Amino acid sequence: MKDRELERHEMPPHRFNGRRFSVSRADMSPGGGGARHLHEEIEFFYVEPYPGGDGRMRLFVENETFTLRGGEAVLIPPNLSHWAEPAGDSPCACGAVCFHPLLFSGKGYRRFVHPLMFDGRAYVLKLSGETEWQKDALGVLARLARFHDRPDVELWELEFHGLIFILWSTVFENAYAGTAAIHTYQNLYKKLIGPIDYMHGHYQESMTDAVLAEKGNMAVGTFCRYFKKLMGVTPFQYLNEYRILQSRALLVNANRKISEVASLCGYNNVSHFNREFLKYMGCTPSAYRRHETRPRA
Repeated sequence: MKDRELERHEMPPHRFNGRRFSVSRADMSPGGGGARHLHEEIEFFYVEPYPGGDGRMRLFVENETFTLRGGEAVLIPPNLSHWAEPAGDSPCACGAVCFHPLLFSGKGYRRFVHPLMFDGRAYVLKLSGETEWQKDALGVLARLARFHDRPDVELWELEFHGLIFILWSTVFENAYAGTAAIHTYQNLYKKLIGPIDYMHGHYQESMTDAVLAEKGNMAVGTFCRYFKKLMGVTPFQYLNEYRILQSRALLVNANRKISEVASLCGYNNVSHFNREFLKYMGCTPSAYRRHETRPRA
């Protein structure tokens, strides 16, 4: 793989420095592009108006492509692969405001972000300012973006949290509450929590649809149908993605062989693990390890 391809696919995700939020910004030149990102946080990716050019960008979220102009944004749910590149012949500027769903801790608030943790593809949302509530949301996002590189985080952290809650309230009430996706989540989540918890706790082991269906007291066909409706993928696809996500932390430990990491994450065949990792992360496990363990400037 070429160096540029490695850089695109392997650059680390946003730096959170022990907190549950981050603000980042980058300038991009024509022909350039950002790295592939994959993380557990909810992200608002935005494009800034750029002097002397249209500043358009293309954002790729899984299999979707968005063309964004200055002042527009896209909400990216957790664990969805995404990257961006300039869409025109002029420079552009973009940024990201991210926060972890745990910022909304407690049962009273968790329900407002919990659905995005499952079939996140159903909740990808472009904010273009076409409606008043989108203008309000983009206005709050612009205020959050101003905290980029601002020192003394202890002095403004509470204000940042408050603005995140305002932003999320605006988006949830106008874009998500009452939608088919939310109703699907509410109807199916309680039925599937047993199988999902089992997958998270036993992902290193072999398992079948029959075993998972039993955890939810359902017939196999009913379980598979409900799971696909809630998660957007089959149980096998979800388990495979979850295993790859868990393998990343193990790969950073350079003392473990790739074959050992594969085994610890439920892959009996290291070649199979390498193929699945490349398909999902855009680079091989060994390349990911090299990048994540190299000294930082």
